[in-house]
Amino acid sequence: MAVIYSPCPDVQFFITLNLTSIIRVNRPLSPFEVDLTIAWSILFTAILIPNALVFGIICFKRSLRVYTSILVASLCLANILFCFFYILPVKIQVIGNSVHPFVNIYCQLSHNIIQFTFVCCLNFHICSISLEKFIAITYPFWYDRISIYKSVMFISILLICWLLPLFMAFLPLIIGWWRLCPNFCLMSEIRENRRISLQAWHIFWAFLMFLLPTIITIIFYVRIFLVARDHESRIKAQSRTNSSYASSPFGMKAVKTVAIVVGAYVVFQTPYNVYQIINVLDPTFSRRLRKLHVREWLFYFASWNCFASPIIYGYFNKNLRRGVLSLFR
Repeated sequence: MAVIYSPCPDVQFFITLNLTSIIRVNRPLSPFEVDLTIAWSILFTAILIPNALVFGIICFKRSLRVYTSILVASLCLANILFCFFYILPVKIQVIGNSVHPFVNIYCQLSHNIIQFTFVCCLNFHICSISLEKFIAITYPFWYDRISIYKSVMFISILLICWLLPLFMAFLPLIIGWWRLCPNFCLMSEIRENRRISLQAWHIFWAFLMFLLPTIITIIFYVRIFLVARDHESRIKAQSRTNSSYASSPFGMKAVKTVAIVVGAYVVFQTPYNVYQIINVLDPTFSRRLRKLHVREWLFYFASWNCFASPIIYGYFNKNLRRGVLSLFR
């Protein structure tokens, strides 16, 4: 039995009938789109400057080329690529239907695949950094030793952060749920069980892109806090019997790291992903809010996490913080 897909429109057909206003080809931007473009331009600059600064310092300072800083540099690189491959063409230049097939294909990929890839990649990086800190605190003797096993582990973590989101983003195309339309900015979807497939995909999207990274990050950081608190309690117990021991601020630093890193991530990401889940389960809810452009503004707010992440990790990394401050002396 042949698989039936939704039809692929053709931009040239609408142009021939002089219906360019319907398909939004070569039309001026609306006042809302102008405001949105300005807002995304501000965010583009805000993301690019700190991420490029931190990435450049880590690349050019040999003393910072350690595993923690490499993960942060990879996160900054993902934020920079997110700016140039998604924010710039989609939110600032506002690409749409075109007579050029490449533009139409990129338009489809940007809304369905590129966005998922980079957001998932960024969240996986946050998980990997929490995993690295968890290993460093829980197994300090193994972590301080330079071994081929540790190098392989970190290379595997980086490959997972980059390749797994890319594979999962292309999965609907690989299994045949979607098909690219070269003549219109609209993917062709399989008609059989279309609604169930879309619901399953969007729920899985929310799980892989937000729920899973959030749960893993919180678990690791809670474990980090417990280990740090146990470490501090041992130091205090020893200080009562030996005056040469001093109280360590390590536990308090762990609390601040947990509160700021996890707090910022959850605050920025939760509203958009909760809205996405509600939108799938109750489409009438999103239709009532469509005129207010709630989804667009929630995603804009969530994207500010790309600005906050390098600043937070750069500040709490002593060596990286010193590298940044040395540029202004």
